[in-house]
Amino acid sequence: MGIRCHSIQAVLFDFDGTLWDPESSIFEVYSEELRRGGFILDPSVWKTVIGASETHLWSDLERAFGQSVCQMLRARIHARKAKVLSTITTRPGVLSLLAAIDSVGIPRGIVSNSSDEWVGRYSKQCGIAHGWKTVECANGDLRRAKPNPDLYSEAVRRIGADPSAVIAFEDSPRGIEAARRAGVVCIAVPNEMTADLDLSQADFRFESFEHVNHERFLGA
Repeated sequence: MGIRCHSIQAVLFDFDGTLWDPESSIFEVYSEELRRGGFILDPSVWKTVIGASETHLWSDLERAFGQSVCQMLRARIHARKAKVLSTITTRPGVLSLLAAIDSVGIPRGIVSNSSDEWVGRYSKQCGIAHGWKTVECANGDLRRAKPNPDLYSEAVRRIGADPSAVIAFEDSPRGIEAARRAGVVCIAVPNEMTADLDLSQADFRFESFEHVNHERFLGA
């Protein structure tokens, strides 16, 4: 990589799909419930909303399937989703990367289109609730949600870093666009659902966190 430890002032992470990967499981829940209602959720359609806030997601689904259908299914999807997600933990390689970042004293943060409650609950489940210098969440505010750069800009400001010396890990086009618009160096680490999306806006790409060489990445 072209950025070294002495110049990295902060490392930021998207949450859903990046630090942990609920994307495939969530798609299956939505797909099965919509199918029970007589509707087919095409994976290619779903991929267009990956990385969106929940408010944006439901708006898109209501446009595709109708408000009455989504209202009928929403409570059932919510209950099933909570049960399915209760067994998911961090993506392979995440814990060792966080430990390596902490070992050299670089501050880290989370930048997510989800809510504070969601990130708090599932970061605790994944064993990564502590050590974050800042956690910036959209909390349903589409004006701040990715691909808008606001969340990233606020995270950089709170840490007190130069955007060009900040690295962000993302898994989706929306997140990558937000990071780049904020002037942050972005590394794409796609998951199963985003691997074939256009992630070319990212500065670097790794297929897994296990492929990130800590010594080279941190300049150790």
